[in-house]
Amino acid sequence: APAFPKAASALEPLAFMACAWAMPQPNGAMIEEHWMAPRGSAMLGSFRRVLGNGATPFYEFTQVVAEKDRVVLRQIHVHGNFDPDPKRTEPMVRVLERSGGGSATFVPDPDPAKARSGDLARITYAADGPDVLVLTVEPRQPEGKPAQAPLVFRMKRVS
Repeated sequence: APAFPKAASALEPLAFMACAWAMPQPNGAMIEEHWMAPRGSAMLGSFRRVLGNGATPFYEFTQVVAEKDRVVLRQIHVHGNFDPDPKRTEPMVRVLERSGGGSATFVPDPDPAKARSGDLARITYAADGPDVLVLTVEPRQPEGKPAQAPLVFRMKRVS
């Protein structure tokens, strides 16, 4: 086996995410998320949703980088034909709020011009045992409006 560069210590608590994960959805659709193991100062992830008819409406590409004083998650979305999502032509930027014990939570960059997170408040990846990765996407809760429920994806390890 090749000798890979050691992962930055700031990324070691995120190693639990490294794997291929999948979750069936209604009407034969499937979501998949793949994470490469931390190497050097980065991790890479990809997400796709495949409909029951085989169409792939969008993809998501994610980079997690250990910077000098923080861990940053950058994410882009593209349509099935690989055209950029016109609402998200620049990457969304989130920073690691907390990690450990098989969980990692990212929040929008404090600079709104860099964050480009729209209505997202935070995302959390959490291991639920060795074979389940739970992705929770929490929306911002607008003042004076009913709270929106988070999106929760319980993905199983793909063997």
